Amino acid sequence: MKLSNRTIVVTGGTSGIGLAFALDLLNRGNKVIVIGRNQATLDQVTNKHKGLIGLQGDVSNVNSVREMAAFLRDRYPEVSILFNSAGIMRAFEVMDSALDLERTTAEVETNLNGTIWMTEALLPQLARQNEAMIVTVSSGLSYVSSPLHPVYSATKAGVHMFTDALRIQLKKSKPNIHVIELVPPLVAETNLLPDMQSGGGIPSMSLETLVKRGIQGMEHNKKRVVPGFSKILRFAGKYFPDALSNAMARG
Repeated sequence: MKLSNRTIVVTGGTSGIGLAFALDLLNRGNKVIVIGRNQATLDQVTNKHKGLIGLQGDVSNVNSVREMAAFLRDRYPEVSILFNSAGIMRAFEVMDSALDLERTTAEVETNLNGTIWMTEALLPQLARQNEAMIVTVSSGLSYVSSPLHPVYSATKAGVHMFTDALRIQLKKSKPNIHVIELVPPLVAETNLLPDMQSGGGIPSMSLETLVKRGIQGMEHNKKRVVPGFSKILRFAGKYFPDALSNAMARG
């Protein structure tokens, strides 16, 4: 798929992986709309990076998703790429007596529900384009669970499964929509690094390298981009998932 002269929506586009991809795509001559929950953060990012368009919204809130979809349909009907990057990662002990139920499901609402809701809400708009693309961001931990993050791995496994099913359905009904799963390993420039390195010494990848690999995959309409240590996790998930999960738990 040609990645220029397109209108692209990036959820979680104010930091980390989302922002890095948004800036790369902007520099390729695209109109890029970044979605974030906090208006002040959006203003800061769009003021710093001229050309980015900010859209305030919360992918974990279904009513907000509906409002964003209606806004995009009316103001940017030419949107042809959705990059689902919004996500959170939390470490907690399941026996923590101070843990509230809402905290245990926060990742489900953002990582999994948010990906599904944004995809479903924008599908009619994407289907009208001559060529369109949906990118979902899962994780190497969709293959092997991190015991320190008991819900995160589950949500990313859900994103992986949803993406596969989505791709197969659309191949039959809407072959003009490409579906790509980006499976990042631990990325050095994100705020997850210290937490994850304490859980098994997982090697990281630079954000620049991840973007390069991801863009190449998008240009070639790859089904799945599994760079760096994510390849090892994919292999381990097939043949010795318990051993690696236990190693990460020991730190």
